[in-house]
Amino acid sequence: MSKSRKFKVDGESYVVSFDKDGNLNGVSKTAGRNGQYRETPVDPSSSEFANVVASDEALSAYNVNKFKGKATVDTIEKASVEELNKVYDDKTKKRTNEDIDLPLNETNSSRNVATEENFGVGDPFTGYKASKRKKTYPTVFAYPLDIDPQQDHLKIKKFKYSRPASNVQAGRPDRVKTETKPIYKNTSRGKRPTGKTRTVNTNIAGDSVLGMEQLGSVVLPMPKVVDTNGCEWGESKVNIFGLAAMSMGQNLGKLGMSEEQQEDLRKIRENLQKNKGMGTSSLRDIAGATGASVFSQAAITALGQQVSNNEFLARTGGRILNPNAELLFQGPVLRDFNFDFLMVARSREEGEEIRRIIRWFKTGMAPKFNNSTFLNNPDIFTLEYKRGQGPMDQLDTVNRFSPGGLALRTIQVDYAPNGSWSAYQDSQPVALRMSLNFAELRPIFESDQEMTPASSVGY
Repeated sequence: MSKSRKFKVDGESYVVSFDKDGNLNGVSKTAGRNGQYRETPVDPSSSEFANVVASDEALSAYNVNKFKGKATVDTIEKASVEELNKVYDDKTKKRTNEDIDLPLNETNSSRNVATEENFGVGDPFTGYKASKRKKTYPTVFAYPLDIDPQQDHLKIKKFKYSRPASNVQAGRPDRVKTETKPIYKNTSRGKRPTGKTRTVNTNIAGDSVLGMEQLGSVVLPMPKVVDTNGCEWGESKVNIFGLAAMSMGQNLGKLGMSEEQQEDLRKIRENLQKNKGMGTSSLRDIAGATGASVFSQAAITALGQQVSNNEFLARTGGRILNPNAELLFQGPVLRDFNFDFLMVARSREEGEEIRRIIRWFKTGMAPKFNNSTFLNNPDIFTLEYKRGQGPMDQLDTVNRFSPGGLALRTIQVDYAPNGSWSAYQDSQPVALRMSLNFAELRPIFESDQEMTPASSVGY
């Protein structure tokens, strides 16, 4: 597919493209500076498209392309409607991955703009060389290479897993509470205050195993965003006998039961203590639920017939034991996130960057061999939806991620997302799909939600 030089129609700059037969198959509006310009495809069904195609400037470009100036015609031959729409769709999709007005001397797709100047400088978590303790900034990868940091994007950082010797999570500096506590000494009369105090740092909710050493980061286009917060709640049923068992060794009044319930429980406790054999004579002493339980046990003992408490009560009195059903909190749910990125290599350099990104993720999620007995933990990650370059430029319009870090559980790469192998001369796939699954290392607590800006949606 060939393309004309820029020309102007009604003060706007355009270029037109042609198929292999020389037919016009696309119109794009151009804009830019410093010798660089971007092309915005024009919808072939629009009046703007028709106006450009009908212009003398477009006709001149058509004649130059088709006849090389040796002949001219008065009418432009256009490609079919199907081809016009296909070219427009392809250019529109490509346009979504292109940067705007970058002052580069090379094509945008062959130059990484995600340098330390744009990403990472001033981060509170910067790496240090282990040997000389010199400050160094981690590597920053980016796809596409010319991604604009001032547009919405996803930034993923990688950190070493760091856990103290004690079986507690390591606290981040911004999530540590400082307290002053008195110092005591042991005497013959027990511990006595000395009048002195000590400062103690206590980890609060939000502790993490996130190490201070950053191992690089990746900047990716904004993905499909979905977050799901949840807690585990389970049904609990406790009938009168369960309540009796729970009340053993407790004061009945502490259970918050009615006087009638307390009386039933008193009778059950007495029966359990005095009639451990659960004989049928208990039917004369204890009514209601207690009698049903005794009958059930007697039926099993004497007749070998299984009769439940509720069967007995339903058949004799048209009632059953109250299960006292209730939904009880059972614990938090750790969130997980799935991301899909369709990555198209527009240049050799961009293909190399894609491979580096994939390798970076695979290396980070792999366990570290220690010896034949032990394996060390993989690295962990932090994720941020951002617009801008600073540490405070997180988006408030979508969810945030646990400050305690996330584990990369799976990475899946489809090197032929269109169903068949398609590659450049160097065997770099034209397109591939990278799928990532992250899981948070700790739950999100109320204190975490309260620490987010009031204008945000929280975690």
